[in-house]
Amino acid sequence: MHREVRTENESLRRRIADLEQALVERDALARAAESRATLYQRVLEELPVAVAVIRADGLIVEVNRKQREVLGLGPSETIAGKVNALEDPRSVASGYAELIARAVRGEAFRAPPQRYEGLEENSSVDGIYTQPLLQPVDVGAERYVAAVNLDVTEQVNAQKKLEETSTFYEGIIDNAPFYIYVKDKDGRYVVVNDFFVKGLGAPKSALLGKTDLELFGEADAEKYSAYDRLALETGTIHREDPVMILDEQRYTLTTKFPLKDTAGRNQAVCSISLDITSRKRAEAEAQRLQEEVIRVQGETLRALSTPLLPIADGVVVMPLIGTFSAERAQQVLETLLEGVVAHHATMVIIDVTGVPLIDTHVANGLVQAAQAVRLLGAQTILTGIQPAIARTLVDIGAELGGFVTRSTLQSGIAHALGKGTAFGVRAARDPSRARR
Repeated sequence: MHREVRTENESLRRRIADLEQALVERDALARAAESRATLYQRVLEELPVAVAVIRADGLIVEVNRKQREVLGLGPSETIAGKVNALEDPRSVASGYAELIARAVRGEAFRAPPQRYEGLEENSSVDGIYTQPLLQPVDVGAERYVAAVNLDVTEQVNAQKKLEETSTFYEGIIDNAPFYIYVKDKDGRYVVVNDFFVKGLGAPKSALLGKTDLELFGEADAEKYSAYDRLALETGTIHREDPVMILDEQRYTLTTKFPLKDTAGRNQAVCSISLDITSRKRAEAEAQRLQEEVIRVQGETLRALSTPLLPIADGVVVMPLIGTFSAERAQQVLETLLEGVVAHHATMVIIDVTGVPLIDTHVANGLVQAAQAVRLLGAQTILTGIQPAIARTLVDIGAELGGFVTRSTLQSGIAHALGKGTAFGVRAARDPSRARR
């Protein structure tokens, strides 16, 4: 009997020891769980991003410090247990309620950035942009949504600034009176301005992403591509080219240069072309006018240098001044022959008083002129011969039998008029002289 009692007591003591150990372990587990809960709570509280935990019915059950700051709440204030994110008017109006509803249905996603409108009246988030990251979390049979709201205000503002800057420069480029485009290294158009679009007569949508081969054909495409490759390989180049624009021949002055990426590598080529058609046409017209002026001046100078003056019916005078050349001698001959025929001349006076010197070739030219005039039935009178000219004529053995020579122009005219009377020639200044 005593032995049985002792055995039972021993069993009870062991049972009590086991229970005590289990209590100790349970307490340890409880303290560990409490410690982990405290750790997780602390981590959630100190996260540098705004976090809210929302129950499946929409009730906000937890918000961390950063979220309270975003909402404009003080350290001791909270909206946990007070606001339903699925029903709050601001949340519904901003579309945030729909995002929560999607996550409640089990969808995990990152929403686009949106202007953050706080759930509280005293929210100070005006002008803040957040990007919600929503993750459904199941705890037992309960579903919650962890809503992480990343502050992307700087990124959004930077993007807006970039877009504003892009719009600013696009406005400048589109209103510039130049053909401007940018092509990537594959030769595809990535930027075209309005002036370029107008010149090609096609919308931007028909140009962007296309190559020269697709737009202009093989011959022109190879020429344009060669210029682009040269700019990419050597740097800025300048060219003046004829181009066809809307079926019209025009001219452009083009500058091409490479565009570099942040690493300094060539990634595209930019082309800026100034339409210089008006200038080219003006230059061509100026050239034409200049050539016309030169032609008229030449004719005038020739006429002045070899004047043929009718002084009476059938009598003409050609006073020569200045130095002579073979070309001028030929001109004298042509003018004389044309004048003899035009004025029906029988007497031609060539006055060389103003000619200081002639060479052998020119002297021969004068002799030939006299001979040609004789063939047309007229007589040549040579007046004003200077000693040097006389010496040249003698040196070349000029045949002067076809000339009448006089020392002065006045005596030559007197001889011509006197001879002319015998042949029925009437003086221009004295009509009655021929009749007396």
